[in-house]
Amino acid sequence: MVKRGRELRSKSGSLDTSGSNLSTLSDMQNTRLTAFWLCLLWLSFTLRAAVSSEAQHFVELRGGRVLVRAEIREGALREQYFASRAGAWGEIATAGQGQQAGPVSLIPAQGAPMIGLVRNLSLSEGSLVEEFALGPHRLIRKLTLLGDTPWIRVVTRLEPSGKLALRQFADGFKFALQPDWSFSPSVGGFNPDAQYKAPLILVQAGSAALGIVPEVSTLECEQLKRCNHPLDLDVPDGPVLSVGFMPARIAYHSVYAADTNRWWTADGPIENSYYLLVTASAAPGQAYREAVRLHWERFGRAEQVHAADQQAGTDLRYRSLALWDDWRRMVWNQESPQMWISVPLPDGSSGGGVYTKRWGPGPSVYLSSWFNTLRTSYGMALYAKRTRQVELLKLASQALELALKAGRNGGPTLWAAGDGTGDSTKDGFLGYDMCWTGCWLLKWRAARLPGSVGVLPRCRKLAAFMIARQLGNGMLPTRFGEDGSVQQDTSNTVKAETGPVLLFLLELYNQDRSSLYLEAAKKGLRFLEKEVIPQRQWYDYETFWSCSPRTASFDERTQQWPANDLALSQTVAAYLLAFRVTEESAYLVQGEALLDYLLLFQQCWTNPRLEGLTSKAMLLGGFTTQNSDAEWSDARQSQCGNILLDYYRATGKVEYLERGIAALRAQFPVSPSENWAHEGYGAKAGVSSFHWGTGSGMAGIEIEEDYLHDAIIDLAAGRGIGVNGLNVVECCIHDGQIRLNLSSPFKWQRRAVVVFRRTEPARRYQVQVNGVAAGSWRGKDLEKGISPTPEP
Repeated sequence: MVKRGRELRSKSGSLDTSGSNLSTLSDMQNTRLTAFWLCLLWLSFTLRAAVSSEAQHFVELRGGRVLVRAEIREGALREQYFASRAGAWGEIATAGQGQQAGPVSLIPAQGAPMIGLVRNLSLSEGSLVEEFALGPHRLIRKLTLLGDTPWIRVVTRLEPSGKLALRQFADGFKFALQPDWSFSPSVGGFNPDAQYKAPLILVQAGSAALGIVPEVSTLECEQLKRCNHPLDLDVPDGPVLSVGFMPARIAYHSVYAADTNRWWTADGPIENSYYLLVTASAAPGQAYREAVRLHWERFGRAEQVHAADQQAGTDLRYRSLALWDDWRRMVWNQESPQMWISVPLPDGSSGGGVYTKRWGPGPSVYLSSWFNTLRTSYGMALYAKRTRQVELLKLASQALELALKAGRNGGPTLWAAGDGTGDSTKDGFLGYDMCWTGCWLLKWRAARLPGSVGVLPRCRKLAAFMIARQLGNGMLPTRFGEDGSVQQDTSNTVKAETGPVLLFLLELYNQDRSSLYLEAAKKGLRFLEKEVIPQRQWYDYETFWSCSPRTASFDERTQQWPANDLALSQTVAAYLLAFRVTEESAYLVQGEALLDYLLLFQQCWTNPRLEGLTSKAMLLGGFTTQNSDAEWSDARQSQCGNILLDYYRATGKVEYLERGIAALRAQFPVSPSENWAHEGYGAKAGVSSFHWGTGSGMAGIEIEEDYLHDAIIDLAAGRGIGVNGLNVVECCIHDGQIRLNLSSPFKWQRRAVVVFRRTEPARRYQVQVNGVAAGSWRGKDLEKGISPTPEP
């Protein structure tokens, strides 16, 4: 039997693993294991031993943090997964328990689950190997610890004899504890590879957690066309976590369910490969951060090395565009003037912007959280100033004038968001959109662009309006009637919109040090930490009034609330700014935890099953939207890229730099559309706005141009990342010697600019590019950027 509630040690003080003497995690959370596999015949096949039922045989795969015990007991294979904490081994999960259970579910198209015989159970070259016979077919499982980490790589290989018609080929596990939180990319819990942006299913109880990440780099197009590869999470029925090949169907909108009426044919070997997280030492509620690191280390970083061709245009009118200079001429010098509309202002001057034709009587200029003309025009102004294009800068400044002077009924201007029909914008005011526009007014002023004189007065009035309506618990309502009264019920429904309001207040405090702004912001942050962050109730307007309509209801199967990442992303930015203006490290700690949660919406690969792909890394770094939608590379990725780079500058963590660059580039193969494969499968989606597509993507690049240039080398981390049409194939830094190997799939009309960060300013460095000495520079000069020869 499994003994509970004790640290079992031998007299010598070492852990005793003879027989079954392994403790549960009752010192962390006292709970009782149940014989769940007996109730889940459809999830398993019996792995009967080719030995006497009285014989028992076990093998242990042991690391510093994880221990796997595989045992043939009473004719069946039983697997137990343990994690170490404070010198004790605690049981985290089981895979195969009882006579009618096993770790693998192999269900043929016709008949009952297949029965296997254990042929071998052994340790081989540091891995646990299990071999089974299923009639004429063979199955091999190989489990390998990933060093001194909480991860196990599992490969389950089916070698059919001839053709084998199947309904399911998957592995399953049961968590040993009652979770206090869980994660699934989608509500409903059934996540086919359409949902594999940053794929993870996870359950956590205190510091103990069990999670699965599929090894997406092994998934091939034809394989996925034959059968989906899902992650499945069922919390009430276990919790049970499964991964493998199972047909999927759309349940509603972009939420999927298992299709039990479909089957497929395996006519050759199939591998189900994934990573299993087994830990007893995670920060409460934050085990997901282990998966975020794994996603980039195993998948994203390897793809980024060769991702320069990602930024090439795919749309008919954009196919000749590749390098940023090509895109700039099209976006700023051609399209923007052609699509510009002027708006008469009350004082007789003119405002304007690139129009959006979404709903209403005709083309309009939007100052909203989706289609924010001011953010796009800010990027346009930065480009015009840098290239000394006076007339283009004047044109861009019209958007500033519009934001400063237009009233509620000022022409076609809408200080509003949308729900696809315009119903949410007919009456009243939307605090989210007003404050997001306020943020860009303040950024315009901080960049010392022309016309900024009226920014502070305008923003002070907006701040006074918002603060006067802040609730006692710190929440900042964002829905108001025409008379300025709070629409409390609707505001409660979108309570995460407090985050973007806080970002505005902190941006204003950064430029205008009134304690009223800071105290209101701190109060709002405390509200989020009590009412939003622990429950992960990331409700903003897009959660309920976008293309995935739903209510604020709890999903029982995954134990999750609705979650959207629009207001979440701006809340992440707010925490970083709170840290900067207060120098209180707790804000940065919370901000990084939220940033890593946001990264569960960032793509670490490109699903090869999608249609119209032109590059293996085409969608790397893009962002999806929420846990009831499935699109790839939505236009918010540009804003997220800027936030990631801000966190890199604050922390020096090079992963944020790499991810930020990937996010910025991800918009261009999608442009002019707002995303790719709106239901998770398919091709390019529709166009919603220049300001939620091509224009917003180009603005993100302009915001970072002076910092990133064409490639960036982090000397402290020893990493180099291509930004504009460059691959940094090799980056070797040692004792003042910098050796780079650069390549590009594009034809250049100028010399590339490589910038270096985190140098020793006074030190002299020798730089070699593509095997040729490029020169010698001091660190402070490398920080400014160089154009080394030979060219890539």
